[in-house]
Amino acid sequence: MTGNQVFDAEDRDWGDQITEKMESGLRGGDDLHSFVAKAQAASDRAFATPVGKALTAKAYNVFAALLAGNRNFLSELQSKNRFIFVVSAPRHGGSYLTKELLRALGKNHTHYPSYFIHDGFPDIRYDWISHDGMEVLPMTRRTIQQCAEWIVMADWFFREDFPMSGLRTIPKKATKAIYEARFFRDVFGLHAEYVVPVRHPVAACISLIDKAGGLPPNGNFPEQPRSAIERWVLDAWASDGVGSKAVATMPYFTAYLHYWNRYFQLLATNGLLRNNPKVTVLPYTADAFETYLQKQHQRFQSGKTVEPMHIKKKIEPTHLSWLRQSQPILEDMEQLWASFGTRFPLLEISGAL
Repeated sequence: MTGNQVFDAEDRDWGDQITEKMESGLRGGDDLHSFVAKAQAASDRAFATPVGKALTAKAYNVFAALLAGNRNFLSELQSKNRFIFVVSAPRHGGSYLTKELLRALGKNHTHYPSYFIHDGFPDIRYDWISHDGMEVLPMTRRTIQQCAEWIVMADWFFREDFPMSGLRTIPKKATKAIYEARFFRDVFGLHAEYVVPVRHPVAACISLIDKAGGLPPNGNFPEQPRSAIERWVLDAWASDGVGSKAVATMPYFTAYLHYWNRYFQLLATNGLLRNNPKVTVLPYTADAFETYLQKQHQRFQSGKTVEPMHIKKKIEPTHLSWLRQSQPILEDMEQLWASFGTRFPLLEISGAL
């Protein structure tokens, strides 16, 4: 329970390491109208309560403050809070990191719904203008408005928290922060920390295939995505002018590798790494993850030990061609990150396969 709301089991499993339960995260086709009606009904119910009205008004005030660059608002936000953003590509261990950060703060992750703590929201996008299934918005408005809403939610969910290690601490999985990293850094300030897990693209792709229910029969990437992650792969190609029909002629790994490559290129070039001493890069290994997280348990005096990280090693001889295909991409990424003064953990993620 959080406040007066109880979240059902479907929403609580975002931190599960063991199962490969797929959340489609897609809205479209025949169910779009029903989704919009359901969302509107929920909004109407919330707004009918005193708390709902107050939080809605506060969100608009925060939106106005962000839009105007109100220094007094930003100073108060940044001086009282430490935000820890897990900037994680999908299937890179970001959910595990976020869950353990909550545990280090003495929290139960099931008290925080996925729409608040997980990676889909704020829905920051690479395209300047895009349609989200409900409306067309410019990137600036979508980013600022949804971040304002998230800031209000963060203040609500952590409203009873006392400072830990000097500041109220709020973790968040922020997969899409790479698309507007400079905005994140300016808004959340010098106390904000960024945890960046890096996994080998072959291992991440295998994990995605498992989660999506297996490789499509023809071995190619599906034209109709089966999950939100597969939609993001298609979006990455669309941003480069390649449509879904063309992507559907590509081997699955070829299509995925392009998304992985663009994600980590943007992470480097869009402002997150540059002159940022608050970035922690973690290669996808149990030792790296657990060592970092145990330090957070000690830092915030949780009195707990980190829960073990579960890694499923599934590299098979049939994946050798994927390894060869990805090697030039990895070597280029190492050089790109080095140009921004950050070491890309090529050796560690290759050794972890």
